[in-house]
Amino acid sequence: MSESSCDSISNSMIMTCFCGELTRCFTSRTSLNPGRRFYRCSKPNVHFSLNIENCEFWRWEDSSSENSSIEVNLLKSKLEVATLKMENLSESLNAMKIERDNLKKKLENLQSLNYFEVNKSRNLEAKVLKLKMLCILSFTVFVVFVVAIFK
Repeated sequence: MSESSCDSISNSMIMTCFCGELTRCFTSRTSLNPGRRFYRCSKPNVHFSLNIENCEFWRWEDSSSENSSIEVNLLKSKLEVATLKMENLSESLNAMKIERDNLKKKLENLQSLNYFEVNKSRNLEAKVLKLKMLCILSFTVFVVFVVAIFK
């Protein structure tokens, strides 16, 4: 169990261990009890040179380890669900980006086709105008010719 001392003495309870010493507060860094505070004897585990041993006192700050484990597992489950939702949303976003890019290409193709058709239409209108002018000119020449013959 990885340990570090608690943030402040005012937030922690004052407890004495079996040997009568004040306990020290630590915070668990294990995967089973992350962030859970506990107390233990302040003496080191074994000091052969000084012949000092701690009394092996150890107690969780909260009384129910089952509730904490259940809460941690529930939070882990919620995190997994949120992660899956986020992955699904990310995949949906990527699919939408691909669809957007495909639609942009289709729009560009349609705009090019529209430009081509507009130019084609203008060219046809110009040809029709020339044919109209040719018909009017031909009719005028014909009328002049007929009038000249029958005079």
